[in-house]
Amino acid sequence: MKKLIYFVTEDWYFLSHRLPMARAAMSAGFDVSLITNIGASRAAIETAGIRVIAFPLQRKSLNPFVALKQIFALTRIYTDEKPDLVHHIALKPILFGSIAATLANVPRVVNAFAGLGVIFETNVPVALILRPLLVVLFSLTMKRRNFWTLFQNRDDRDRMIALKIADPERSVIIRGSGVDVDAYAVTPLPPAPPVICVMAGRMIAAKGLEALQGAFEILRRQDTRIQLWLCGQPDPANPGSWNAARLQQWSRDNPNVIWKGQQTDMQSIWAQAHIALQPSLGGEGLPKSLLEAGACGRPMIVSDVPGCREVVEEGRNGHLVQPGDALALSEKILKLAGDLPACAEMGLESRKIVEGDLSAAAVMAQTQMLYMRIMN
Repeated sequence: MKKLIYFVTEDWYFLSHRLPMARAAMSAGFDVSLITNIGASRAAIETAGIRVIAFPLQRKSLNPFVALKQIFALTRIYTDEKPDLVHHIALKPILFGSIAATLANVPRVVNAFAGLGVIFETNVPVALILRPLLVVLFSLTMKRRNFWTLFQNRDDRDRMIALKIADPERSVIIRGSGVDVDAYAVTPLPPAPPVICVMAGRMIAAKGLEALQGAFEILRRQDTRIQLWLCGQPDPANPGSWNAARLQQWSRDNPNVIWKGQQTDMQSIWAQAHIALQPSLGGEGLPKSLLEAGACGRPMIVSDVPGCREVVEEGRNGHLVQPGDALALSEKILKLAGDLPACAEMGLESRKIVEGDLSAAAVMAQTQMLYMRIMN
């Protein structure tokens, strides 16, 4: 059997976002392993038939000596394991993994961008410092003939090609992680009021939390029958994470905002909701929460940024707003909340969109084709 190794930062992310890809690889005859930080998801991953190799990657660290130590440790793993193919996911695994794969003479490499993140999509000080360095490092490590680059949307692919980081002949788009459309059934919109809007994801600034806060302060003054459910946890390793105290204070200040924390049954959440929100500031690949909302037949209001606009067609299944515009966001929410028949019709269009090449079955088929193309 050919050996494939995935390298991601966290085991929970692999379980929630990348299992369809791994299953596609196993169906194609690969022996699959995973290198990752070990957490609560290890048992579920191993139950799926995937061997887990512990690797304490420090996502937040910018220490170059720590980075070199981890690159050499990863090189030893690749040298010992002798994989036929490695698949790196997200910025730090791509950088560290590409260097390690080159040093260990790994014959085939897939580097998968799950969005370009705050480093490439914002102008915060750390981004302005690190972006030029990353462009140089990626350009030096990622354009080898045995390296392939995988993107979730066309904007990210075009940008990385323009920066001469990705080779256009070995750049592929597979739109997102996929959603099991059989597991997420279309449900009718619940009675209203209240009209319930859901933002699902990590509780970090890049998801547009400040715009959400501003929009729901406007809505609180205009219509008290519109609620916001926040479904997700803070991410301490992300410098823009909101902590629990700040989220709890927001809920106390605005009774229409409810922080529900991490949810394991999103099908149930979407069954109680009317509208999906994702006011991201950018850096998204293709948010899985939108795929789940679409599969359940929910309309969406999202920022007009790469990744989010892949799922929403203006006026067909939702609305696009400029990132950071709290007033525009509140206006679109108020418009949909006041026309639930239109919400229901848009939700059915969302379902049609995700049933195409955004379904888990489609992602698995495209992944198998990519692996077979690379191996041949």
